[in-house]
Amino acid sequence: MDKKKFPVARELYARLDKKRAARAYLFLGEDEGEKDKAVRRIAALVLPGEDAEHSTGRFHCEMGELMQAADFALNRSMFSDARLCVLLNVDAVPAGEANAALLGELFASLPDSTTLVMTVRGNRPPKGLDAAVPGLEVYQFWPPFENDLAAYIVRTLASDKISIEARAARVLIELLGRDVRAIDGALEKLRNAGVVRVTEETVGSVVGEEKGYSVFEFVDALYRGEWSSLRLLKNLIENNCPELLILNQIVRQADSIERYHLALRGGDGEEEALRKASVPPRAGKAFLELACATPIIKIKRIYPLLHKADYALKSHRVSKSLASGPLFDLSHEMLTIGAAPAAG
Repeated sequence: MDKKKFPVARELYARLDKKRAARAYLFLGEDEGEKDKAVRRIAALVLPGEDAEHSTGRFHCEMGELMQAADFALNRSMFSDARLCVLLNVDAVPAGEANAALLGELFASLPDSTTLVMTVRGNRPPKGLDAAVPGLEVYQFWPPFENDLAAYIVRTLASDKISIEARAARVLIELLGRDVRAIDGALEKLRNAGVVRVTEETVGSVVGEEKGYSVFEFVDALYRGEWSSLRLLKNLIENNCPELLILNQIVRQADSIERYHLALRGGDGEEEALRKASVPPRAGKAFLELACATPIIKIKRIYPLLHKADYALKSHRVSKSLASGPLFDLSHEMLTIGAAPAAG
């Protein structure tokens, strides 16, 4: 199994588009943002809409959360029989007979109603995993090359009869990194801007450097724990910034901070950890400030809030009042986490 070539993300998405879900998945590679996108696609297919928030569990194996994962996967929920259990970095489960036995029990006793998603940071599956997990599908998540991503930007905008200068596409990638989800959010905003040709200046004004109500300024302030971020959010919404684009940027920053911390825990130096977090060199200093203010235990508490906001926005359960909208609720809860020490 280790030497074969595995199908890539687009092949997984093609199967999901046909409503074909496997019982268990293994995601390989460093593109954590795309892995997270795939988890969301799977959740949308296998979980009932109203119960998705309570029926998804996300567990870090390298942080000793295997017992909690097994308990979540093997026990019934009061909300729904269907469950999605995500085992992050399953290759980093601490060695030992107890953990090996627990993994064996999890694989052998997995209920038919539970979908299991496992991730590893390397490009090869852990030895013997395919034999241990019935029905396992393995997918490779390669970070897109910049040329491929630039072509994707041109092609996506062209479908809406919008042209973009080559240099403008490069600037967009420099701003957002090789993160397809963040790029998609930016393209949505460019479409909503009503332009027919995107220049470097357009990217700067619409996506990167909006004076007074920049998405990036808001997200940075939010992760720094500044209550003034609520005012920036109000400005964004009042200026018709798409709420899903704002949420995408919040999620992207959470993913980057998580990848940075995990890389450091794995023994990487700061420079390599920043690379794995897809942080552009010129943004390194500012990002390090956010990462220091947002330890991984806080990120773990933020992810369920992000999922809840995503579901509320996509199900159109949106209040006309900013103060009771999903993004305001999300921001307020994130700021509250920062204001009080985490339990345990």
